Amino acid sequence: MNNFILDNCLHAFRALKLNWLRSFLTMTGITVGMLAIVTLVAVLQGVKAEIEHEVDGLGANLVIIVPGKLDENGIPNPMAMIGVSPLTQKDLTALKGVPGLEKVSPVLFVGGTVEGDKKKTATGLVVGTNRDGVIMNPTPLQEGRYFEDSETGKNLCILGAKQKDELFPKTSAIGKQVTIADKKWTIVGVLSKPQNDGTMGNAMLGLSDFVYLPEGAVRRDVTSAQMNRIVLKTDYLHPAEQMIDTMMQTLMKVHDGKEEFGIITQKKGLSLVIKLVGMAQALLVLIAAISLFVAGVGIMNIMLVTVTERTREIGIRKTVGAKQRDIFWQFLTEAVVLSILGGVLGLGLSTVICKLIARFSQLTPIITPPVIVMGMVLCLTVGVIFGVAPALRAARLSPIDALRYE
Repeated sequence: MNNFILDNCLHAFRALKLNWLRSFLTMTGITVGMLAIVTLVAVLQGVKAEIEHEVDGLGANLVIIVPGKLDENGIPNPMAMIGVSPLTQKDLTALKGVPGLEKVSPVLFVGGTVEGDKKKTATGLVVGTNRDGVIMNPTPLQEGRYFEDSETGKNLCILGAKQKDELFPKTSAIGKQVTIADKKWTIVGVLSKPQNDGTMGNAMLGLSDFVYLPEGAVRRDVTSAQMNRIVLKTDYLHPAEQMIDTMMQTLMKVHDGKEEFGIITQKKGLSLVIKLVGMAQALLVLIAAISLFVAGVGIMNIMLVTVTERTREIGIRKTVGAKQRDIFWQFLTEAVVLSILGGVLGLGLSTVICKLIARFSQLTPIITPPVIVMGMVLCLTVGVIFGVAPALRAARLSPIDALRYE
């Protein structure tokens, strides 16, 4: 059996070599299809890995309470951010009693820009929170210190790395003042630039865009400020689903049974994004598979032409004892070899393209063994499916009619 397969493969290589240009052009369709499948899936795998890395950097054990009920996909209602927030100090106090929570922090959004010396301004997400709220940002301090909970009524400020570079590019910012919401705030700390605040972080406000103010001072000096978020940090020791249920029950009691809030976890957001990326990946694979189907039709047409050209050869082989199955396997093997060679070439080109993408862009495509196996199986399947018809036609030729063919 092994010799039979090997002989057929060697015969197929010799036959394809005789018409190498036609064979190469026929392989092009398979090559393009394989190239598309592997490259697109590798890029999406890289995007998935980047998303997971970003979410991990934000803290996989963080939970965020937002105003308004989440939709069926776990996404907050943007209209709930407008108007009066239903989150209050009562929610904060009640959540502190939930087992498994290490830190509970309010987040009050403050509008406006950050103004420094000589009327320099910087944009950023200015929030009022407590000391734990700043510490839950995994970015360490570049200089200075955190403000203490005992200093909640003082006009202090912790700048992000971006704002420090824009307002005080060449000097230390510690001790200097900035103007936010028409009030002066003294800088006591500056966050360093986050290591993972890259591709995904720059698409919207990243970790380096936060500016922190003490919660008490914000409540006193910024009349429009209200509690827009509650950020919690879990201890990893309690089951996540059980903790979410406990938080939900606790908040429902505070809100008299009204579900006017939403609970977001990093993993929930991650799973949603991964689901969307997976759907996009499936769609792209389908599109690439269609190109393989078209390439398969090309293989079938060329193989039918080949059968016609080699009709006398088939007649001679049958005359000297070749059976129908021998002729069938001969031509089917040629179709499969043609398809696999195209797939291997496509895989090689895809590897080169992925390396170029990683070098000259922020994306890092990841070619995994399952992707390679999937692509090669598709190529093999195309070769088999579209090689059967020509092989059957060749096998069923009458020896006498084949010998008479000119």
